[in-house]
Amino acid sequence: PSLNITSPTNGWITNNKAFTLAGTTNDATSSPVTISAKLNGTDVGSITVTNGAFSKALTGVEGNNTLVVTAKDAAGLTTPVTINFKIDTSVPKIKSVSITPNPADASSSIAIELEIE
Repeated sequence: PSLNITSPTNGWITNNKAFTLAGTTNDATSSPVTISAKLNGTDVGSITVTNGAFSKALTGVEGNNTLVVTAKDAAGLTTPVTINFKIDTSVPKIKSVSITPNPADASSSIAIELEIE
C-alpha cells in the first residue's frame, strides 16, 4: 500500500509536545488499508482511515522522538515509514549581541546580530 505522511516531517524540530500525525494511504487492489503507529516504541492506539486520509493527535517527549507509521492492506502487505523529530522546550539564551555600525546613526540603517546558545 502507498503511505504518505504529511505531518510531522522527518527532521522536524518543535517546542510543542503536542502534534498531529496526518497523512494518506491507498491500495487499488487490496483495500481496505489500516494504519498503525508507534511513538518511541509505544503503540499509539487506533487510527481511523476515512477516504484514504488519517490523522491522530499525539504527544511526544522532550528530546529526540521516533514515530514509525505502518500501512497494512487486506492482503497483509505492509509499508512502514519512520520519522525522527525533536522536541526542544528549552528557552533560547542570548550569548552575544552586536550592532553595526556602532555607534548607530539615527537616520541610517543598522544591523543587529544575535548569537544564540
